[in-house]
Amino acid sequence: MAAILCLDFDDTVVLENLTHAVLERFAEPGWRDFERQYHDGRLSVEEFNIAALDLVPIDVSPEDIAAFARATAHPRAGIVELADWAHWNGWLLTVVSNGFDLAVDPVLDDLGLDRIARHRGRTARTYRWRARYVSPRGIEVREGFKLSYAAAFRANGDFVAYCGDGASDVEAARLAPVVFARDTLLARLDGGHPRVYPFETFHDVIAVLEREAAGWLTAFEHGHDHEGA
Repeated sequence: MAAILCLDFDDTVVLENLTHAVLERFAEPGWRDFERQYHDGRLSVEEFNIAALDLVPIDVSPEDIAAFARATAHPRAGIVELADWAHWNGWLLTVVSNGFDLAVDPVLDDLGLDRIARHRGRTARTYRWRARYVSPRGIEVREGFKLSYAAAFRANGDFVAYCGDGASDVEAARLAPVVFARDTLLARLDGGHPRVYPFETFHDVIAVLEREAAGWLTAFEHGHDHEGA
């Protein structure tokens, strides 16, 4: 059994929605039509991101986007300390994000978190910009990307503390025994999950882990913990 801290990226590891900022800066205006279709429920978040990235002009380089991400992102307080806590306490820290590798990777690398696992949209620039999402089984998916990882962790018998904020986190978070939540995720899980902790900084997360984590793992190993809401 592994103990996994699974983090969303946009609005969680960083304070802003960096994917949205990248599209706003680089994509042609039509990306907002896809955003409306996403909010109307006609596109999944993965389908929206794939379609929107296709509207970034080919002359925009990966270096352009990485530099913008570095200049724009504001990491949430305590993220480095959380990574240190995980390292010293035997937890695996992983980022699972619908964002693009072009933005996620340089921000994590600059924080010195280049060795943590990260699963995010994989991008390529050939004759156009393309994005794809690959599940833990190596299957390309167009919805349920985060859920596929949460389900894989659960199938492996791992204990997961999930940390996120948005609607795209809800189904994945429901599979985790413990959830740290903000904003939409917190509201959606209110009363529907037995172990949800609100947070504003990762120092809040560390405080709960220091107090509760050993007990969670003991109960989980002995089969007394719930298996997800």
